[in-house]
Formats: sequence, structure tokens, C-alpha cells
Amino acid sequence: MVEEELKARISKIFEEFQAVPIAAASLGQVHRASLRDGREVVVKVQRPNVREQVREDLQVFTEIAEALEQDTDFGRRLNLVGAIEQARSVMLNELNYQQEARNTEIFRTNLADFSEIYIPMVINDLSSSRVLTTELVKGKKVSKLTPLALVEGNYAVLAEVLTRAYLKQICVDGFWHSDPHPGNVFVRDTEGAPQVVLLDFGMVSRISHEFQDEIIKMLLAISSNRGAEVADACIRMSETGEAFDAVKFVREISAIVSAVHDVSAREINTGQLIFNVISIAGSNEVKVPAELAMLAKTLLHLDGITKKLDPKYDPQQVIRDYAEKLMTLKLRQKFAPRNFYPALLDLNQLVLDFPHRAREIIDMAALGKLTFGLKLTQAEEFIAGMHKIANRITVGVSIAAIIVASALMMRTAPFLATVGYVAASVIGLYLVISTILNDRKDQEKAKIKGK
Repeated sequence: MVEEELKARISKIFEEFQAVPIAAASLGQVHRASLRDGREVVVKVQRPNVREQVREDLQVFTEIAEALEQDTDFGRRLNLVGAIEQARSVMLNELNYQQEARNTEIFRTNLADFSEIYIPMVINDLSSSRVLTTELVKGKKVSKLTPLALVEGNYAVLAEVLTRAYLKQICVDGFWHSDPHPGNVFVRDTEGAPQVVLLDFGMVSRISHEFQDEIIKMLLAISSNRGAEVADACIRMSETGEAFDAVKFVREISAIVSAVHDVSAREINTGQLIFNVISIAGSNEVKVPAELAMLAKTLLHLDGITKKLDPKYDPQQVIRDYAEKLMTLKLRQKFAPRNFYPALLDLNQLVLDFPHRAREIIDMAALGKLTFGLKLTQAEEFIAGMHKIANRITVGVSIAAIIVASALMMRTAPFLATVGYVAASVIGLYLVISTILNDRKDQEKAKIKGK
């Protein structure tokens, strides 16, 4: 397989290639080798015909899931077909080592701020869709760490670092390493401080920005013992059936969240708790997205690793402490300039189209062709409301025009541009304050009339 994929004999490519694998799994195995320039590497080789076998197995699972969803209540509640489709996407990506190489580079970039985390480099020239060559990183598997090694290595600090890194991946990047089992996580001692080494980026998961927001709310609610908010986040990201009872669902979710806070930090497992939430959702006509199960699996593995690094580790405390940083990262992401480009284009088009549209409306009104298909029961209030809307639109468009003009003048006349921005800010602030005050007056008048 190696020679077929790399188009050369092993003896020509490698100075040494160990025939006995140092690790093996169902989809492939890993061999230790050294390049002609002396660099030590590991070569991950896919088993022959495994892609065809996986596709056949997934097709069988899909047919079983479809039958269960069609003929059983629990099959429909658990969203089995969605779970199989999620597994299909993950596994087919895992069988494409070129995709894994790209994933590895993405994670090296996304986690660059975490100096305590190291991700091996990919040797792209010696990689293909079925063979992946990366640098060899020497360390100890987390699962093989003895109590003495934990004390001597001071690895407890890595538990918090690892949790923060995964929170960023899940809640900010929306792209995370979803297979952090003990065989894929090493620790190594460096001159500065101990490091966590993450391996095998074939299994990854993605979620949308909206889903990220709900996950943040759910994790913060779990860490703060707010069961009702956990239930609300679950409902917002899921589909509910006709027999769904919101009061019952919130009560059951609140019960299990409260139970978590009655045990010691060592016994808390966030991944297991989310699996329990999924189970309760399934029995309450709530069809959760398949991505939530993948998140629970990831956190379940992560919890085992962090507890190994620090037996007294409390992930809930880290989530609460990291919340402020997490929200800062999310806000910075949401308010990045590129997110406003579509809105600015729409605003620019609105400013350009407004005179033409206004003229059309005036001409139609002058010709008596402007009609409204409305049945008015309170004409005076409606007309007054229309005046308010027109005034606010006019002021809003004026502010937009000033902003656009100031932006265009920023390079040629920065002083005038600054004056324009200030003027727009003052007018905008006045518009907001006056709108709030007038709306309050209208509400008070409505209350008086109602009495």
C-alpha cells in the first residue's frame, strides 16, 4: 500500500522502515520510520479494501435505522438515521488521509495560542489519501502514566489547558477533534514546561455559529446548576413532537443537573450528563441533532483524560472561570469587520435606491395610483404611527449616508470623515433616546385609554 500510494519503493524513500507496526486499529496501522535526511517519522497506512467494507457496513446500519424509525417509537425519538448519517460523514472523512492532513494543519493554526499543546507536523510530500506521514513525537500515553509520573511531571496543569483548548474548538471555532481517547493523547517533557501532544485528526466534527451559541449556554448552565436553561438550550437546537410536554421535560432535566452538583468533582462527567440529557429528550418527544451526541462522546473521552492528569480536577470550575474569555472570543468573532460587509453592501444599495424609490412613490401618489390594502379601525393612530416611521426612516437613511460618505472620504479627507462619524454617532444616539422616550409615552397613553 505504501509503495503504491507514494509511487516509489520503500527502500528509496526511507532510510529505515520498521515492518512491525507500533500501533494498529480497525482502519489502519502505524509504522515507525526514518527519512533519508535523518528525520524520524511515523507512517499511517490504511488497510486494503477497508473503504469498501466501511461503506457496506454503513449501508446496512442505515437500512436498520430506517426500519427502526419507521416501525418503532424509540427509533423515531432517537433520530437513528441522523446519527448514522453523522457517523457516515465522520468515518468517510477519517478514511481520507489527505483530509486528515488538512485537519491537522487547521488545528495547528487554531490552537497556536496554547503553548502547552503540540500537534505533529505533516510531511505532505509523503502523504496521500491512504498514507499519512508525520513527524515522530516521543512521549508517554496518558493511559500509561503512573501516580509517580504524575507527581514528578506536574501534569495536573495540563488538564485545565486541555479543557480550555477544547472549549475554544467547540464553542468558538465550531470545529473540534472529536476522538481524544487516551491512545491519541500523549504528554512529553520539554525544557520550558510539560506539553500535551494530540494525534490522529481523522475524526472531527463541525457545528454552525448558532449551534455554538446554544452549546455555550448549555455548558454554562450545567456548570452553574441551572437545569431550566439546559432544557431550553436543548429545545432550541432540537425538533419537538406533538406530544411534547415542556413542563415535564424541564423538570426532568433540572433533576439530573441538580444531581450532578450533589456529587464530588471527581465524579462529575459532563459528557455522560449530556448523554443523559439526550436520553431524557428521546423519551419526551424531543429529537436532538446528531452533533450533540458527538459532542457528548468527545467530552466523555476528554473527561477521562483530564481526570487521569489530575484526579481532583473539576471541569465545571474551569468552564465557569473560562466563560469570560470564551465570550470575549465569541464577541470578537461576531463583530469582525468581515461579518459586516454584506450589511454595508445592503446599506449602500439602500442609500442608492432610496431617491429612486421615493420618487416612484411620490409620482404614484400625485397620479392617484398609490393605494393601501388596509382596513383601518383607528385611522388617526395609524397615520401618526406612519409619520413616526417615516421620520425614523429618514433620519436612519441620513445617518447611513453620512457614514458611507465619511468612509469614502477617510483616505482623502480624514478630518471631515471623523467629523462625519461623530455627527452620525450623535444623531444616532439622539434617535435611539427619542425613540425610547416616545415609545414609553405611547405605552402610557395606551394604558390610560385601556382604563
